[in-house]
Amino acid sequence: MEIRKIRNEALFIFSQAIFVALSGHAQQQAKPAAPATQQPSGTGQPAAEGPAKVVLKVGDHSYTQADMEFLIHTLDPQLQQVVASQGPKPLGEQYATMAVLSQQAEKDKLDSSKEFGQQMALHRLQALAQAEYEKLAENIKLSPEEINQYYTAHASDFDQAQVREFIIRKRSEDANEGDPGLPPLEAKARAEEIRKALTEGIDPKEVAEKFSAANTVMADAEPRSIRRRQLVAALDKAAFELKEGEVSEPLETPQALAFLQVVGHSRPELKDVSTDIENSLHQEKLQLAVDGLKSQTTIWMDEVYFKPPAGVAGSTPPADKP
Repeated sequence: MEIRKIRNEALFIFSQAIFVALSGHAQQQAKPAAPATQQPSGTGQPAAEGPAKVVLKVGDHSYTQADMEFLIHTLDPQLQQVVASQGPKPLGEQYATMAVLSQQAEKDKLDSSKEFGQQMALHRLQALAQAEYEKLAENIKLSPEEINQYYTAHASDFDQAQVREFIIRKRSEDANEGDPGLPPLEAKARAEEIRKALTEGIDPKEVAEKFSAANTVMADAEPRSIRRRQLVAALDKAAFELKEGEVSEPLETPQALAFLQVVGHSRPELKDVSTDIENSLHQEKLQLAVDGLKSQTTIWMDEVYFKPPAGVAGSTPPADKP
């Protein structure tokens, strides 16, 4: 039963992917004819550069090996791996199902409905936007000098702190006795006990072993590395301002008390963060390219229609009546 369930779920995923792929396939066919090496024929007719191998027939329609390879190419890498491991037959079965439904829809003239036309127009809009976005992304080139300059100007942004974090979960006043967490006063007392033990130099591993309690006290026996702005503001500030061995003041929230012990600080070398910098700069330039296109195009929006609901940031409160 479990194997059948997994197979059914896989086929469902295939069917969803094929729905998307078929819409792209239909858009390809709507364009002027091109060699089979660039787009699938979907009609079984020979390609301009030689005969196409037909691998599937559904009614009067034939589908070639190029059609199937195009479809597989449109799948995400994970699904491509599934096809590679299971073989293309499940994909072909689902493709045949889609083709049968598509042919019947044409007989029922569903493709002439207004809703279908709107759906296809939206698919085309999305596909073209994605194609242009990818083209812009491919055209962005970054030099080693740009990456080095960014690292020099933002070196502190890559600073790392090695910390041990401690969290004491609180229990609301009206909670049942068996609920996880400690009453607020007990939680504060437990936090102070742990902080006192750490500041007195007791081995953090012993502290973690002594005070850890499932669903109540979470204590890091080993330090972990964090970057700036990875924790909430108060703990982030403490992590990069406190000296080695110092313990922060507890940060209290309605659900818990949290504090940390600083173990050390470090700054990675350029070679260790160059990929992160390249990705960040690439995204910045890509956004600038998109913004540049928008700035060159007249865009008008009906402010009344696009007005945010009352109470949402950016909405204008109603004017007082005289």
